[in-house]
Amino acid sequence: MVRAAIVALVTIALLSVFLVTRPIPSPATPNRGVRLEQVQLTLYPEQDPKARWEFSAAQVDQDPSTREAKVTGLQSGERYVEGRLDMRLFAPEVVIDRVDNLRLPYAKVEILKGCYTVNLGKPGEMPVTIDQREGFRAPSVYITAPSLEVQGKDFKSDFGIENPSWRDPIEKFISGGEQPPCPIEGGSS
Repeated sequence: MVRAAIVALVTIALLSVFLVTRPIPSPATPNRGVRLEQVQLTLYPEQDPKARWEFSAAQVDQDPSTREAKVTGLQSGERYVEGRLDMRLFAPEVVIDRVDNLRLPYAKVEILKGCYTVNLGKPGEMPVTIDQREGFRAPSVYITAPSLEVQGKDFKSDFGIENPSWRDPIEKFISGGEQPPCPIEGGSS
């Protein structure tokens, strides 16, 4: 009986040494997503079925873990509503989240109807959000049009700047005389 126990103990020891000295398999490489270069990207936001965004960019990285796409080297960004150009977007990069909202470090938007140039946020501030249902949210704003100039903080507005809200506004309205022409290509006051 002692002999059987010693044989069993030696067998267990040899099996343990064998298992310990085997190479450990490396874990599977996590899916790093997809990288596309020199991209033309069209976004059809589910939350705003009448709109579509068209981007031209140097690179788009899709992250499967967050289901976000990061658009860098943005060459052009345009929003169309029912097939008509509504606005142009200029930003260093755009992150498209899982529900098609856009997050930007800061941006400039040209809104054709109303001839608005809207500077959203600044470098070093919190990111800007373009919510497909609600419009813009930015830590700061500077809006110009042929007859007005406005700046403020904690900006929120729909896409047409029809119901904006902000804190600490500084407003300048130009009245009387002939209104200057709209400097935005395709824009109208």
